[in-house]
Amino acid sequence: MSQSVEVCIIGAGVSGLKAAQHLIKNSKYSAEDIVILEAQDRIGGRLYTDRTSSKLGYSYDLGASWFHDCLTNVLFQHFYSGEDNDVFDISKDGYFDDKPECMFEKDLTGPVSEAKTKVGTIIHDIEKFIELYFLEHLSLEEDKSVKEMVDLYLLKYSKLLTEEEIKYAKVAMRYVELWHGVSWDKLSARYSILQHQGRNLFNAKGYDVIIDWLLKDIPRERILLESPVSKINRHVSNSDKRISVETKNGTVIHCNYLVVSVPLSILSLESSSDYGITWEPPLPETMTAALQKIHFGGLGKVVFEFDSIWWDMNQDRFSMIPKLTQSNEIFEELTSLPEPWSYPATAINYSAVRSKQDGTAAKGGSLVILTQSPLSNYLEKHPHEAWTYFKPMLSKIAVKEMPNEPITTITTEWSSNPYIRGAYGTIFTGDDPVNASIQLSGQVPGAGISSSTIRFAGEHTATEGEGCVNGAWMSGEREANWIMEHAGKSLKPLL
Repeated sequence: MSQSVEVCIIGAGVSGLKAAQHLIKNSKYSAEDIVILEAQDRIGGRLYTDRTSSKLGYSYDLGASWFHDCLTNVLFQHFYSGEDNDVFDISKDGYFDDKPECMFEKDLTGPVSEAKTKVGTIIHDIEKFIELYFLEHLSLEEDKSVKEMVDLYLLKYSKLLTEEEIKYAKVAMRYVELWHGVSWDKLSARYSILQHQGRNLFNAKGYDVIIDWLLKDIPRERILLESPVSKINRHVSNSDKRISVETKNGTVIHCNYLVVSVPLSILSLESSSDYGITWEPPLPETMTAALQKIHFGGLGKVVFEFDSIWWDMNQDRFSMIPKLTQSNEIFEELTSLPEPWSYPATAINYSAVRSKQDGTAAKGGSLVILTQSPLSNYLEKHPHEAWTYFKPMLSKIAVKEMPNEPITTITTEWSSNPYIRGAYGTIFTGDDPVNASIQLSGQVPGAGISSSTIRFAGEHTATEGEGCVNGAWMSGEREANWIMEHAGKSLKPLL
């Protein structure tokens, strides 16, 4: 099958859908001028609201769950300003789950005392140490992992700390693994400490309502599911269109503009891979080199549901501080279940989130636990072992009798999904995310293939909101605006 359109978009995630919606609503292009190719059998990409697995009638976002950085988040601001609040009412459908975290560790029966251990204070001190270090060492060659920076901090300042403070300083900074989805021995310290622009609002309604809202303007027949792209030819000579896109199922799309919104994990694959894309001619060396200087994280989730709530409902989050280990084996690919407390974990009190919407949580309760690679990868392959790993850790938060096992266990499948292969872009030691975003966003003339009509969108191309839904959203709108300006198809002046 062959189609000829003006704009082809690869990927029906939030960035691809936003690009299509923005073009349809704000340009002279109609829906018939656009086609979206999606490799999977569903729409949404890495946004996935599971509304069928729960035994409590709950829904769970197994992808993104929060509106991050609410003071600058354009997606949050869109709904907060009153537009489309029938779709998402911030006051009713959002929850700020940011009460002070209750921290636990293996050798204590109760919560870790901040007054006694100063663990929170030590974390802030290490974060400031990292910030100041890289202000003095601006060259990328000076990058270090988070683990290396903690070792350096202790080397310089351990004389100012008590034995107990040193104990927590050696492991507490591993909390960053649950933001970036990778172990701290790989994670770039230069880019790991996040400077939040406002609070983070939990999306209690589910991100699928945002996908459905975008789809109101995009006819479903313009989205071709189960159509993984195998080849992109950007110098077509036998067609009236500039670009041809071939899929594995034999569909060929001829277009003048192409928006590539596949995940970074797919974009960086070799063309010889079963899930890679062949480019003719090959991508410029500057772009392929940039793709090798940014990586993909493995943030995952484990959901446990119970007949009753046996933890403190007044707490939003429970943080598990990992035990100190001298072995580096826990940072490598796991072939068997590790010992509990090998990795940090954060348990979200999802019952508190739901109680705002339901008015009650008496029918049961659930915890949503954030995990990181390589633990995420292992538990996604062996979900039946998740409770064995987490039960000893969660026993620390019990204020009532703890059940022997949950009534439901749900895990993410991002790392085992061949069209996703992880969660979102992250930065390993020595990576250069600035160059990657320059190459992929096309915002600097001459970078990448920005002079052609092939564009890139997605959270990994964002210069703001990178790794987040709002970053992906803005990238889709950015590329739609570029196409409208280049083609002279805008219905109104672009601001």
